[in-house]
Amino acid sequence: RAVEAGYEVIEVSGIVGYLISNFVSSYTNKRTDDYGGDIFDRSTFMRKIVEGIRKECDSSVAIGIRLCGWELLDDRGGNSEEESLESIKIAETAGIDYLSVTVGWQESLGSVISRDIPMGKWLYIAERMKKALKIPVSMAYRLFTPEIPEEAIASGQLDIWEMCRPQIADPALPNKIMWDRQEDIIPCVACQVCLARLFRDAAVTCTVRPSCGHEGEREWGYYGFPKTEVKRKIIVAGAGIAGLQAAAIASEKGHDVTVYEKTENIGGQWYYASRNPWGEDSDKYWDDEEFMRFVGYTKAQCDKFGAKIVLNTAVTKELLKAEKPDSLVIATGAVPEVPDIPGIDDKRVVNMFDIFTGKAKVGKKVVILGGSGAAISLALFIIGKHEKEGDENASIAMIDTAPRFGLDVNPSYIWRYRLRLKRAKVRELTFGKIKEITDAGVHADWTLFDKKTKTKEKFTDQVVEADTIILANLVPNKELAYGSYLEDISKIGDSLWVRRGIDAIQDGVRLGMRF
Repeated sequence: RAVEAGYEVIEVSGIVGYLISNFVSSYTNKRTDDYGGDIFDRSTFMRKIVEGIRKECDSSVAIGIRLCGWELLDDRGGNSEEESLESIKIAETAGIDYLSVTVGWQESLGSVISRDIPMGKWLYIAERMKKALKIPVSMAYRLFTPEIPEEAIASGQLDIWEMCRPQIADPALPNKIMWDRQEDIIPCVACQVCLARLFRDAAVTCTVRPSCGHEGEREWGYYGFPKTEVKRKIIVAGAGIAGLQAAAIASEKGHDVTVYEKTENIGGQWYYASRNPWGEDSDKYWDDEEFMRFVGYTKAQCDKFGAKIVLNTAVTKELLKAEKPDSLVIATGAVPEVPDIPGIDDKRVVNMFDIFTGKAKVGKKVVILGGSGAAISLALFIIGKHEKEGDENASIAMIDTAPRFGLDVNPSYIWRYRLRLKRAKVRELTFGKIKEITDAGVHADWTLFDKKTKTKEKFTDQVVEADTIILANLVPNKELAYGSYLEDISKIGDSLWVRRGIDAIQDGVRLGMRF
């Protein structure tokens, strides 16, 4: 039916724990009949499928298969790299025309495609396949920027660059490369929102491209935003991802847009998040720096369509009176909450953003006031600093009112974060209430939940020693509040309500659409 419909390539999926891989892997295949046993017999089901398709299709139709080059299930009795290669050779003999090689299973303890894995890490597996096979080899995992697969193809590691998430972020990516418009590529940041929604049977969405699923609706601007009939002068307060996104779209539609940023950097919280080298090979590779690729993209769009960005300048009532804009967009983001407790003005108390930028120093005994994803990101950052500095006696405690920390973190990441926190012996003090800060430390109550016994244990009037106390519970920045500055005022992003990056970008896009 596929051939009759005009398809020229048939690809079979045999990866990550789906049916074919369940036969091929020793982790799941415990059969004692003709379909179980050694790697040759475990590959029988896969081989018969390939042979059956080959029999039905003439030589003008290419047949490929996705198979695992390494399951990352050594700890659970999965296939070794040698067995994986053997199964792929069996597929080659059965008649495939190319191989799409992958890494890992859903059950693998090691991450494979998340942002903490360096781009290009798995190319050595593709190279191994190329040396062992006579057919072309393709790969997709963690190859987000054109330069990496281009170099891999040129050096003989790879034949074909596959992409999934990068083309969800920007379906026009291949064309933009051919047109030499790489500054216009919407970059995937490996946030895994698309994957998380897939596993919840929800419509796939994309953090960096809200038009995903709305390509046929002109107002979403997939093919470009329509020009405005009435040009407006717009001031955007804040150059975070929400403000930049709104500015880029408004300027594309023909408005006169100026973005004012109080600090010397654009990107807002994504700028701070990009400074977190917590992942694999973090001494060589700043994984979360990928956030700044999207920030760079939005700036490029602002530059392209004439939106001006002014740094080190706050939006004030005086500035608004002088500039006389038609519209004001408040996109000033979030700030760490300062709790109203005795001792909060202690010199040991600092805000999380100053830790990321190095303006504030990190001690050995750290207490983080907060339990959101931002607070966890901060904890990971500090763990990395402690490890690099060799502080074996360093400690971190997190205190927050939440029953569980990181509830706003994507499922693809939170388990990795929790594992890292556990290994670093970070104390997560849930249902917490901060009472005061004294020379002795942070005074608080908290309640811990025991998963084994399913019971709660309350702790009152406790003291946590600290030489650094970090404010990490983010709340909307109300420096620039609603007022009688002008008639058309909008709030977007965390300045309206502290949420996730996808929400901030959505806010910016929807407001840009309205202008």
